[in-house]
Amino acid sequence: MKKEVKSQAALEFLTTYAWAFMTMLITIGALYYFGIFDFSKFLPQECNFPSQFECIDFVFVGDEVRFKLVNNLGEEITLNSFSITSEAADALSCTTHPTLISNWESGVEQDFAFSGCSGGGFIVGERTEAKITMRYHAPATPTQPEHDVNGKITAVAISP
Repeated sequence: MKKEVKSQAALEFLTTYAWAFMTMLITIGALYYFGIFDFSKFLPQECNFPSQFECIDFVFVGDEVRFKLVNNLGEEITLNSFSITSEAADALSCTTHPTLISNWESGVEQDFAFSGCSGGGFIVGERTEAKITMRYHAPATPTQPEHDVNGKITAVAISP
């Protein structure tokens, strides 16, 4: 008789711990489902270009990548080309590139916009990364060699 009481107490003890464990699993699953453990949303949005081109403002809105740069080179330049991509499996691509500027003076802000963007994880409400390459030359330099500048914008795409 005494042996049955001990086994019943042991079974009740283990059952209580099983219910507590199940409750913890359900709670953690619910937190994960609602995005509490998505730490990427707490990372800052940023625009990184070399010091020669200071990034003033940026946004991913709809299917566009917009940003504003200041020419800090100390001389007038001519922009030759732009390209945009990402490291995603399905690389970011845009159908329309920014208008090229022939006389961008030092200290002047310019707005640029890529439109018709798709791929690269470019989804409204999701964190997206865009790598931008600008090619330019200085008209005042006799041989006019071309220079490449690489920048990166990391932001959450918003709806228009």
